[in-house]
Amino acid sequence: MPKINKQYRLIFLAVYVIFACAVVYFFRPLYIWSILIVLLPPSLVNFFWLKESGSRVIIFSILTTLIFAPPVELMARLANAWDVQSTLPRLFGIAPLENLIFAFFNFFWVLSFYEYFSAGDRAGKIGKHFKYLLALYVLLFISVFTLFFIDSAIVSSSYAGLSVLILIIPGVFIFVLRPEIFKKTWLATIFFAAVFFIYEIISLLIGSWWWPGEYLLPLNLAGRVFPLDDVLIWYFISTPVLIGGYEVFVKESPKKLL
Repeated sequence: MPKINKQYRLIFLAVYVIFACAVVYFFRPLYIWSILIVLLPPSLVNFFWLKESGSRVIIFSILTTLIFAPPVELMARLANAWDVQSTLPRLFGIAPLENLIFAFFNFFWVLSFYEYFSAGDRAGKIGKHFKYLLALYVLLFISVFTLFFIDSAIVSSSYAGLSVLILIIPGVFIFVLRPEIFKKTWLATIFFAAVFFIYEIISLLIGSWWWPGEYLLPLNLAGRVFPLDDVLIWYFISTPVLIGGYEVFVKESPKKLL
C-alpha cells in the first residue's frame, strides 16, 4: 500500500479544525465540550500516526500538564491574564481545571504534530536530561504554591511578566544552546498559530474565553478585548519554546547540556 502523502494529512487536520470550530460556533457547547470537539480527535489521530516517538510525547505531555501547568495557570488567574467558562471545580477556587485539559492538548498535539511532520518520528529513549527539566518543574510547583499560601500577591504578575519567566528566559537558553532546533519549529508554529487563532476567536465570540486584565496591545473585537500580547506570546513564542524544551531535555542528544 502506498504511503499517504503527509500534505493530505496536514490538510485533513486543518479542515477538521475549521469544521469543528464552525460546529462550536453554531451549537455553542460548554467550554469543556468545545475543547474535546476541536482538539481531541485531531490530537489522537495525529498521535496514532506516530510509530516510534509516541511514548516520549505522551510521557512528557502528562508530566508537564501535572507539574508545570498548575502553577502557571494559578499565576495567570491571579494576574487576571485570562479566564474561561468553567463548570468543573477550580483549583483553590481560582484556576479553572478546563484550562489544564486544554494545556494537555496544547503539549500533546503540538509535539505529536512536530514529531510526525518535522522531526522524522525517530525512535529513542527519553534523554538523561529530562531529570533536569522535572527538577525545574518541581521547583516551580513548590515555589508558587508555597508563596501562594504565604501571600498570593507575591505570585501574581502581568501577562507580559509571566511570559518572560515561563517562556522568554527558557527560550533564550534553549536556542542559544541548540540554535539548529529553531528552524525545525516553523511548520508547527505557523500551523498552531492558525489553529489557536481560529479557536480563540470562536471562543471569544461565544463567551467561552475572555481577557479581563490589562495588556500591552489590546484590540477591540466586536466589543470584546482581544490582546495582541496573546498572539505574540502564545502563537509565536510558546510553540517554539515547547518544541525546543522537548528536544533539549526529553530527546536523546549528541550534545552535552551541562
